[in-house]
Amino acid sequence: MENIPLLREIVILLLASIVINIVFYRLGVPAIVGFLVTGVLIGPSGLGLVTDAQSIELLAQIGLVLLLFTIGLELSMSDVIKIGREALGMGGLQVLLTFGLTAAISYFGGATLPVAILIGFVIAQSSTAIILKVLMDRGEMNSPYGRSAMSIVMVQDLSVIPMVIILQGFGSVPVVTPLAIAKTLLIAFFSVMLVLGMSYILVPRLIHQVVKIRSREIFILTILFICLGIAWFTSKLGLSFALGAFIAGIVISESDYSHQIVAEILPFKDAFTSLFFISIGMLLEFNYFLTNIYKIIPLSIGIIIFKTLIIVSIGQMLKYPLRLAIIVGIGISSIGEFSFLLMKTGEGYGLLSRDLYQTLLAASILTMATVPFIFQKSQNIAMSLAHIFRIRDSKVSELSRRTHLLDHVIIVGYGLNGQNLARVLKETGIHYLIMDMDITRIRHAKKEGHRVIFGDASHPDVLKKVGIENARMIVVAVSDPVATRRAIKISRDINPSVHILVRTRYTEEVGELYKLGANQVIPEEFETSVEIFARVLKEYHIPTNIIQNQIDIVRQEGYAMFRSPSLAREKIMELSSILAASITDTFFVDENAFAANKTLAEMDLRKKTGMSVIAVIRKEKAKANPQADFRIEAGDILVLLGSHAELDGAIKMMKG
Repeated sequence: MENIPLLREIVILLLASIVINIVFYRLGVPAIVGFLVTGVLIGPSGLGLVTDAQSIELLAQIGLVLLLFTIGLELSMSDVIKIGREALGMGGLQVLLTFGLTAAISYFGGATLPVAILIGFVIAQSSTAIILKVLMDRGEMNSPYGRSAMSIVMVQDLSVIPMVIILQGFGSVPVVTPLAIAKTLLIAFFSVMLVLGMSYILVPRLIHQVVKIRSREIFILTILFICLGIAWFTSKLGLSFALGAFIAGIVISESDYSHQIVAEILPFKDAFTSLFFISIGMLLEFNYFLTNIYKIIPLSIGIIIFKTLIIVSIGQMLKYPLRLAIIVGIGISSIGEFSFLLMKTGEGYGLLSRDLYQTLLAASILTMATVPFIFQKSQNIAMSLAHIFRIRDSKVSELSRRTHLLDHVIIVGYGLNGQNLARVLKETGIHYLIMDMDITRIRHAKKEGHRVIFGDASHPDVLKKVGIENARMIVVAVSDPVATRRAIKISRDINPSVHILVRTRYTEEVGELYKLGANQVIPEEFETSVEIFARVLKEYHIPTNIIQNQIDIVRQEGYAMFRSPSLAREKIMELSSILAASITDTFFVDENAFAANKTLAEMDLRKKTGMSVIAVIRKEKAKANPQADFRIEAGDILVLLGSHAELDGAIKMMKG
């Protein structure tokens, strides 16, 4: 029987992953933790189900290449530009401070300069795959901390390109001298520029020509060719194959057809992610881990605390709320998949010993496995720490001293809903105040002439400073579910009479938000459903007052019609009886209509459609019960009587 390389290992890998993750899913453990545990268990230092070192190394390289390609696909340069200067500054400072402090500690701790720099690079990176997965699973991608965390990892992902170039400068020269390093760095830099330049010129043209063929199979093959081709070309220039795959993803993401490419490739991302994390687990020498557990666990805990403190410090320096900075810091406190690329690069150039490599690998796995659990509790941790330190917003205090607010509206969140509401309130002369934690949005609001402050509505001191005691209404329109719940509870506790209106993206939270004290809860999904069914009923000529009545009932019942199938059936039966009844409607006859310049007898509406013309309005005068020889003219308004189906048929006929 022919022996297919890697097939046995892949089968074992997939089977073990499925079994372990089923168990972990029932226990509520994140899938990425299951992948890491799977790798450790089936690897040579675990149960030994996969023992071939070359196979493990190859699986790790394949998983890394595919994962970095998909990360590059999602990392559009236009998105990086959109995240704003503040977010870019936060990400840049995080990379520089984490790298600089880690490298300094390592160097003064006895490491050589190249090794200290490598360790700094490794610790500075965070796991894009983990934070992205956690935020998406929790529906918090658009929350303030979700946007901040993603902006930081975007900067980290881009920083890996110069990091690999620098490592090559250290590792590819026989004698480390400034001149030799500078020469190598220059060659590597121009190599990357060559790859990027050629890719940006050739790739869009190639994809455009392939799209003209309109073959999905050829399209997908072309994308894979571009990925592997750029990766291979990059490796031939002396750089990492995985780095080339990452660059290929970035280049393709800027294509005019990037959305379709992402739709075709990203469904495989979970498979690539699982393969990578399982292979990382298999590389861990478990005996080494047990022998050195006394230093690996403290190191891992120290890394998580260290990286969190750096983000908190940067956040305070940039005037971010303490709660937000703590959550973001916890979210990006793990070591990332790009760290593995950097470690492999350093190991290839002889910068890492076996012990140091295994120590960093073990710390990476521990932080990756631990951070998803800590992040689940990050809201509570952040709230507790913020309460302990009682960080107050000086801008809020200053505004409160200047302005005596009374009978006003507090708008929490200056997103699309907040912007539209503020515009209407401004035009109608109603007093209002906007709160947000996004610096870019605050600047935009100030340019629009709105009164706006930087503050966290989940903090009672901040709400008091904006006059919640004297406010008539507070509108909470943010994407942070925990902050939303706290803002409702605190607002109701401080001011029992304030009217609280809440927008939520999470339909399952409607009941809980009402219990916390909200007067009105508007779930986005249900409101979209309301708009859709209203337009559909209008198309079927349901009277406007009946449509509005149905909308009012749905809202008054707390959208119970959508949440309860039995109630939905009752409403549908009511609408069915309305559809079966006769109604009146009007039809305007323009000069191009089939009905223009024809008599009622010539059209014969009653015989052909069942619809009756009961009146004609011409020049603001009504003609009731027109006879068969009455001639319709352009500009007439016909008053029609019949069922909904008859009305539809008549209108189609008269339009021609």
